[in-house]
Amino acid sequence: MDTLVTDTLLVTMDPGVPGSTGDLGIVDDGAVGWIDGEITYVGPTADVETADADHIVNGDGCLTLPGLVNAHVHGRHSLLRGAAQDVPEIEWMTRALGPISDHMTAEDGIVGAKLTAIEALLSGTTTLGEYASEVAELVSHVYQPLGLRISATETINAVPDDRADIAPDETYPFDRDAAAESITRSETLFKRFGDDPLIRPAYGPQALDMIPLDLLKSITEQARIHDRTVHMHVAQGDRERRQIAARYGTDSTTVAVLDDKGLLGDHLLAAHLHGATPEERERIAEAGVRMVGCPSSITAIDGVVPPIVEYHDHGGAVGLGTDQAPGPGGHNALREVRTAAMLAKADRGDPTALDAAGAIELATIGGARALGIADSVGSLSPGKRADVVICDMEHASVTPTVQTPFHTAIPNLVYAASSNEVRDVFIDGVQRVSDGSIVGLDVNDVVNDANKRAKRVFADAEADWRAAESSLVTAVDTGRL
Repeated sequence: MDTLVTDTLLVTMDPGVPGSTGDLGIVDDGAVGWIDGEITYVGPTADVETADADHIVNGDGCLTLPGLVNAHVHGRHSLLRGAAQDVPEIEWMTRALGPISDHMTAEDGIVGAKLTAIEALLSGTTTLGEYASEVAELVSHVYQPLGLRISATETINAVPDDRADIAPDETYPFDRDAAAESITRSETLFKRFGDDPLIRPAYGPQALDMIPLDLLKSITEQARIHDRTVHMHVAQGDRERRQIAARYGTDSTTVAVLDDKGLLGDHLLAAHLHGATPEERERIAEAGVRMVGCPSSITAIDGVVPPIVEYHDHGGAVGLGTDQAPGPGGHNALREVRTAAMLAKADRGDPTALDAAGAIELATIGGARALGIADSVGSLSPGKRADVVICDMEHASVTPTVQTPFHTAIPNLVYAASSNEVRDVFIDGVQRVSDGSIVGLDVNDVVNDANKRAKRVFADAEADWRAAESSLVTAVDTGRL
């Protein structure tokens, strides 16, 4: 085989692996190896012939697990980290972030996506669910060169970027030509990357309040015909709720409209869902809708804990996402795993609501199921692709770890890790992080470029940002920022 990781604690997420124990498929002193990016061996090191491997990776003192799946990100906005924190939800998009993001160039967005990719890789992420307008530019300039696995979602939006002057209960105007152009870009995306094993295109109608219903019906029909994913923000807060009520009637909700129009099904990946009722969430889980929850983002922007555990309890497929840097802070997948577990405990008043094993599941096989790629990744299983992360469990932040009478490495990784523990990352069998550094990328160059660009963008946006009159303006003028 090409590469063999040996003498490591394996958390395979596949209880069927020979020699493994428990729901997580744990193998003490385990090994995982692959040929041409396909996993060919998973099991005890003692049962594999190490001499057959071209390259041996010593996993002693390490925990090895499937690559983490970050199922929902807006990578460009990492250039604006810190731009829209601590404001009311109704202000966040139109008054806080929007007036600044309007001053970004396409090149700024590419550098922002590079920051996202850096943070993702260094925290053990191998798959990103990137959601962006003209997403192909980010794929070709950022994600492909770095070898990341991408669910590339083209944003389809009929609403003008500048919405600062639109009242909360005034329906957004629709630009059907702009929406049609984004649909065309989506179809081009499928043609351009449809055969790329690392790129899985998806449709991205932004939300029900941001696209004409007839266009959403057309997109859904194409998705069903061609077995494609529709990745959409669904029931994501008060702003959307008010827009839906204004457009479809006072008692209307996003889920009710989607259900009434026959737009629910396993083609749909719904981001957020915190604005839906428990009954609506149960209904869409029964319909096969997949979910991605973004705990840090939704708590920071909406002051709400997303219903991840509840949706899982309904039998729905659930993954985790970091959303965007302004608001929650960034794209550290291990931090998101911890946040998901801790918020679930507090939200339910139950310290067992989401345990360490469940949190790891959400970030690996759960995310793969949410994106519809669990046949390829999400677990260390023979025949799947070699997306593999090796974490140094002798790092001070997660030490000590023991394996008897149970594996403390699992809770230590979830509750104590910071991402500094991520030693090596392989994607499709190719090493992308080695000894904590990204292979072939000067991170300092990206950081310096990002700082220069951010200073220019924020300075250029100051007048528009002040005119939007978000609560951040007061915070600045009173010396809180």
